[in-house]
Amino acid sequence: MKLGKLSLIAAVALGCAAGANAADTLTEALTNGKLSTTLRAVYADKTNQENAYQNEHIFGMGVEVGYVTDPLYGFRIGVTGQGWTSPYSPSRGAKSYYDKEFYANGFVMSELYLGYGIGKTDIKVGRQYVVTPLVAGNYTRGFKEAFEGVSIVNKDIPGTTLGAGWYYKFQGRSKVAMGGGTAGKTGRAPTFKDRVIMGGLTGPVTMEFDDIYNLYIENKSVPGLKLTGAFARVSDVVYPRNSKKENDVNLYLLEANYRLPVADLLKVGVDAMWKGSRVNNELDKDNYDGDMFGFRAGVYDFYGAGLSYAFTRVSDDDAVILGVGNGPGSYTALPIRGPFVYTAYAGMDAHKFTLDYNFSAIGLKGLKASAHYVRGNQSAPSKTAGATRANTHMDVRGYAGVLSYDVEAVKGLSVSATYTDLERLKYNAAGTRTSDQNERELWLQASYKFDLLGTAEKK
Repeated sequence: MKLGKLSLIAAVALGCAAGANAADTLTEALTNGKLSTTLRAVYADKTNQENAYQNEHIFGMGVEVGYVTDPLYGFRIGVTGQGWTSPYSPSRGAKSYYDKEFYANGFVMSELYLGYGIGKTDIKVGRQYVVTPLVAGNYTRGFKEAFEGVSIVNKDIPGTTLGAGWYYKFQGRSKVAMGGGTAGKTGRAPTFKDRVIMGGLTGPVTMEFDDIYNLYIENKSVPGLKLTGAFARVSDVVYPRNSKKENDVNLYLLEANYRLPVADLLKVGVDAMWKGSRVNNELDKDNYDGDMFGFRAGVYDFYGAGLSYAFTRVSDDDAVILGVGNGPGSYTALPIRGPFVYTAYAGMDAHKFTLDYNFSAIGLKGLKASAHYVRGNQSAPSKTAGATRANTHMDVRGYAGVLSYDVEAVKGLSVSATYTDLERLKYNAAGTRTSDQNERELWLQASYKFDLLGTAEKK
């Protein structure tokens, strides 16, 4: 049964329940909800240097307005709309560079769900933001990604969260990312379709699918320790090698995160993770039955400072699909560039050092900085594996810096600057360098979150 029928049944049930009660009860549920509004502005400047030098920039502004009603007999309604525009017409090159990220003008209703809470179980039916270990939207570009379907979360077991989901539509970052890149459709807002991003497989655009099934468990019963297990399945994926809906993707994750306080001076952290993907048919021919093993260790909160080292390794002859949506990541990804441009490649060993500092330790509340450095070396697969041809390989090196400030004088106002430089060096079977691609990008961002009606204070 598809969502339209499920939503209709649930809406009728809510209407009947409300009708059996006093009219002002429904009125209170609708009017005493919580309103949230976010205004955003982003300036992005990207330089790409390979065979030729190209520099482009774009400026975008957006608004997000969300409203959740008060529960009535356990039911609530959630609505969130997003709008984005580039008020100054970017150059033709910038439109092409950013047509899957920031060049997307228009409005989309990203959340429209009926929620029901009973005890420690919560159910959502409809369009919704999803952030789970293997199925997750990404919120860093113009439009936040969203899914359409059913999600269930239960917390009856102490220290444990159980989650499940079934989704059959996805809303990406732009019309082009959703497969609408024909003439006249670039620069438009995304829509919900039966197409989805799979990190490490599809690149920046979506593929057709039928259903996404998602299960996960998180346990925090041991102080300082978080254990996570997750499974996701995407059925009937239409892979570019053919047009048949007979390719299935199964995704797996096991992760442990541990934080140990030491004498109230600092925290020592250790993280370990395994991700795996298993596929069939045409996807299997391109060798996506890969595994990623990740490790991270660090010292955190030492007078405001933190230092960590992370390492990920991928199977020698199989690439790995990291998740559904652009949200799932890896320990060795860089800001802006993300985990899919190198960390999931077959045979890739990646190392990352991160240094961060919270200036609140010296009285500058809300000011934070971090520096990132990455090196990656790929062992040439003996057969074509994902995006890597047989007997070729790629080495990467890059760094990034992030400075963010939550303005104390203006509640809800945040500003940030992010700079990333990533170089990818590609070699053929003879060991000769065939490509040296260097991408540098700067983001300047500002966001302001507020409650226009003051409903947060009412709560």
